[in-house]
This record gives sequence, structure tokens and C-alpha cells, in this order.
Amino acid sequence: MNPHLAASLAVLEELFENMLELVRPLDPDCLNWTPPVPETNSIAALVTHIVGSIDYWLSRAVGETVQRDRAAEFRARHTAEELIGLVERARAEARRRFALLEGADLGRTIQITRLSSNQETEVTAGWCLEHALIHAGEHWGQIQLNRQLYEGRRPR
Repeated sequence: MNPHLAASLAVLEELFENMLELVRPLDPDCLNWTPPVPETNSIAALVTHIVGSIDYWLSRAVGETVQRDRAAEFRARHTAEELIGLVERARAEARRRFALLEGADLGRTIQITRLSSNQETEVTAGWCLEHALIHAGEHWGQIQLNRQLYEGRRPR
């Protein structure tokens, strides 16, 4: 695998492993708790959104189409076991798609509709790959903060 793809996959593998480590010991109350601030999401919803987003953007990068209900990702409620299954499936699909990207033209342009804004735009396959990583990292930070906020709400 070329060095850039190998590095990107290594970053994604680290993210998946860190999510699994964080989620594994958490009870459903923590996983499905939403901070008492408008427009925030639970850990379960954010993990569901991350794997949905990674799947969506990597599928675009390799020319595949996946069905996705982005709004439902933010309503998701799960146990740790269910989230572990989602992450492991996303990991397997990411590995498969990275193998496909090895021979792909990352400069190939793709016409897409952004689900968050319903806006049409043109991006490259490489942009889809980079966006998958960056977007996942943004939400990974939220997940870590949510766990801290959940722990901080209990008397010590």
C-alpha cells in the first residue's frame, strides 16, 4: 500500500481501537446519556454517526453507493456490545475499501450531495478519504468529552 494510504489506514485503525476501548466498559446509561446542552448527542449516537460517515465517505471514494439515514444515526441508542459490532463492521469495510483505493485515482472527481446541507458539490476521491478521517476525529473528541461530562455529573 502506498505510504499515504497506509498512514491514513493506520490513523483510522487507531481511532477504531480507541473507540472500542472507551465503549467496551460503559453501561447503557452512560452510552445513551445526552449532555444537558442543546444540540448535543450521546456517545451511542456519535459512534453510530462516525461509522455511518466513514462508511459513506469511503464508499464514495471507491465508487460504491451505500444507503444511509444520517438523521437516524443521531437518534441511535445502543449497548456497548451493539456499538462494538458496529465499529468492527465499519473497520472491516474500511480495510476492504482501503485495499480498493490502492489502485484508484484519488484525483478522480465525484459529484455529491452533502447530507448535512443537501448541497451539491464536486470533490475528489482523495477528498472523500481525508474528510472521512477528519470528520471522525472531530466526533471522537466529542465522545471523549461526553464521557468526562457524564463522569463529572456524579458526586465523588
